[in-house]
Order: sequence, then structure tokens, then C-alpha cells
Amino acid sequence: ITVPALIVAGDEDVLTPRMHAVAAARALSGTRLVVLPGAGHALAIERPEELCALVREFVAHPIGP
Repeated sequence: ITVPALIVAGDEDVLTPRMHAVAAARALSGTRLVVLPGAGHALAIERPEELCALVREFVAHPIGP
């Protein structure tokens, strides 16, 4: 993958451990990784506003910090 990518993970996700998100971010150039403290696997249900804000910001500025 050579386009910017956003990976959002919950630090309390028991289905997909954070180390998998970190490994994916390292393997893909141009990836932004955000780990949400206190969140589990269902980010769209648990933290919909925060997830949407992250996606909006990423779409507007895919290369930023």
C-alpha cells in the first residue's frame, strides 16, 4: 500500500491486540496510528464521535503528524 492509511486501535482490544496495529503501521509507509486509551474492539460503537473526528481530520490532512 503506497497511499496514506489510518489505523485506529483501542488499547483494551482483546480481539486484535495493539501489537498487531503497531506492526501494521510499521509495515505500511505513510500510515498514521492512533491508539485510543480505554477503548476496546468496537470503536465505532464505543467512541463514534472520536473515531469520526479522527477520520475527518485524516481525510482532510492525510500526510500530517
